[in-house]
Amino acid sequence: MGTPSKTLTFEDATVVWLKRWNGLYQHEIASELECNQGRISEILSEKAHQGSRVEAMRRRGAFE
Repeated sequence: MGTPSKTLTFEDATVVWLKRWNGLYQHEIASELECNQGRISEILSEKAHQGSRVEAMRRRGAFE
């Protein structure tokens, strides 16, 4: 069995959204954050770290 995937924080999840919107694929984001692609999928499907998408939108200025 492989090494367990790194646990991602809410901050990491916010970064995931920003990286995705900048055109990176899930496997690229996973590689950069040193985690399993499944963790990225959980964030982008909003099964994990609810609210991180809204925070990422705020950081991009979507609500200004």
